[in-house]
Formats: sequence, C-alpha cells, structure tokens
Amino acid sequence: MLKNEKGLVYLDDKMMNALFDCVYGLDGCSSSQTKEFLKEDWFKDFIRMLFTMQEFNYRYRYEQISGLFPLFEETVGPMEVNSDGTALWLALGLAIKELYGFRKKTLKDLLEKVKVKK
Repeated sequence: MLKNEKGLVYLDDKMMNALFDCVYGLDGCSSSQTKEFLKEDWFKDFIRMLFTMQEFNYRYRYEQISGLFPLFEETVGPMEVNSDGTALWLALGLAIKELYGFRKKTLKDLLEKVKVKK
C-alpha cells in the first residue's frame, strides 16, 4: 500500500474506484480489485473512517455536499438531483476532499479516474 506524505493512502485510479465501489457500504462492493483491498485491515479501517465522515456530511452538511454537484456531474457523469444515492456520492467526495485537504481542482482530477457506475 502506498502512502502519501501525510501517512494517508495514496489515491490512484484503483483506489478511487475501490472507494466509490463501496459508496453505499461494504456490502455493496462488487469489483475484484475492491474485494482484494478488503482483505487488508488497513483498507477496511480506512473506508470505515471515510464512511463515518460520509455519514456526517450526508446528515448535517447538505449545503457543502450540494456545492460539489456540478463537479461530480462534470467528472463522474450525470447524477440525479435530490437523490439519496447522489447525496452519498457527494458526501464521500467531500470526506475525501477534506481529509486530504484537496482543492476542488485536485478532487476533480481524481474524480475523472472514477469509472464505477452504481
């Protein structure tokens, strides 16, 4: 597992796709790459931490997550307005952005790597 200078998981295309493969919870993960990552405790702990942040964002930070909607539309693809599923995608994106201290441009570059469609 590669780590960045902050000791966090390095976010490449495989990792970004694995994270969004789990956007609806660990039971919804379906790709073989994600299943390989799930064999490692570090990934399970990392994704659980992101789930906690995602849940908080989803429940209490609607204004902040809705601000990411255009960015997700541009990168990940068309998303439904006022959908719980969309809100979970946005909430996870906000969790990643804030945990890593990314600017919107950096998050955009990473989201362009996401090929998962759910």
